[in-house]
Amino acid sequence: MLQPSKWTEFPKYPVIAGTVLLAIGVTIASASGLDVSGLEENGMIRHGELWRLVTSILPHIGVLHLLFNVYWLWTFGAILERTFGHLRTAALILLFASVPNALEYAFSTGGVGLSGVGYAMFGLLWVLSRHDERFRDAIDTRTVRLFIGWFFLCIVATVTNFMNVGNVAHGAGAVLGIMTGFAIVRQENRVTLVTASALLLAFSLWAATAVRPWLNLSAYGSYDECKRGYDALKADRKLEALSWLEAAARYRKNEAACEADLGHAYSAVGRNRESLNAYRKAAEMGDPESQYYVADLYAKGEEGLEKDSRQAVRWYRKAAEGGSPEVLNNVAWAMATSSDPDIKDPAAALMYAQKAVSQEKGEPRAFILDTLAQAYYANGQYEKALDTELKALATANPEDQKNLNMQIAVFRTALAVQKSRSSAAIPRH
Repeated sequence: MLQPSKWTEFPKYPVIAGTVLLAIGVTIASASGLDVSGLEENGMIRHGELWRLVTSILPHIGVLHLLFNVYWLWTFGAILERTFGHLRTAALILLFASVPNALEYAFSTGGVGLSGVGYAMFGLLWVLSRHDERFRDAIDTRTVRLFIGWFFLCIVATVTNFMNVGNVAHGAGAVLGIMTGFAIVRQENRVTLVTASALLLAFSLWAATAVRPWLNLSAYGSYDECKRGYDALKADRKLEALSWLEAAARYRKNEAACEADLGHAYSAVGRNRESLNAYRKAAEMGDPESQYYVADLYAKGEEGLEKDSRQAVRWYRKAAEGGSPEVLNNVAWAMATSSDPDIKDPAAALMYAQKAVSQEKGEPRAFILDTLAQAYYANGQYEKALDTELKALATANPEDQKNLNMQIAVFRTALAVQKSRSSAAIPRH
């Protein structure tokens, strides 16, 4: 293999050297806490920010990732820049960054680093070393084995969840580099190969933008759109939130919580029918909050749903299966206080209320203790209801204390009547 250029020869190769220095600088800046997200691949690519497909080669994850990529960029890139010149080398970097990164983003979650460029240069030099005297011995057998072995090792690391690697970028880079190499050395097929490369570039950009939701294979492909929609919801930017969340909903795989956020966004702009459909989809996907919401709609017969106690109970129980303390609390309250005999279930209400309290890790909030008190009351355990409500009162804010005091009065009355009846039932001699 040709000996790589010495590091002291940096000035001779401004394109490769500049790329190396930018990668090092951006990675150090990121490690120092500076925000470099403006360079990375995210949902803004589908809104015209295609330059992210190139700038995402600069940040790296950790020192080893950076050193490996920078070493091979310098080793391969200096050879190319020495022969092809600065402008052609810059064009190659732009091409070798765009296509692999676009396809990585299209089919997976996207990534950072120079590895796609490195594999493209490897593929290019592998062809040139065999067909162009200027590049004879540019790559030896050991390097070929290293890159092929590393390619498959990275696939194994990703499949086993040991480390998430941009395998699509690696593979696409190698194929693109090989195609570019043959376009250079085979003049008789140059038009065909250049056309094929241009079509690959066009497809990769199309795949990363217009059709990404249908092509993406990752379970987290819609994450960025979901996060942006959620953040917009929190900031009360309803239309912006709706735009991002509708975009996320077009993906083949979308998270249940994201569908629930979409339901909330539709509701916020008055599109109730679409809101219900989104909540029902989220409920079917297993989102506990959505399951509770759908159950409540069935219980009350609202939002276009006919009142259906059986469906209400079904969804209440589903919500409680994997619910947070808040969801368990809400289900317990519904089953403890419902006026519908088909929904009211004091025993289940008490079970769910106790589970909610147990998830509070020794410091249950006032409203959760209030629900537990109501569940005790529904089961005729008035003394426990009173004791629990007094505990709730001790931690409640002033606004809630009035209602809790009213409940305490109810529980005390019920307890007094219970004791009176028990006393009257004792036989006298």
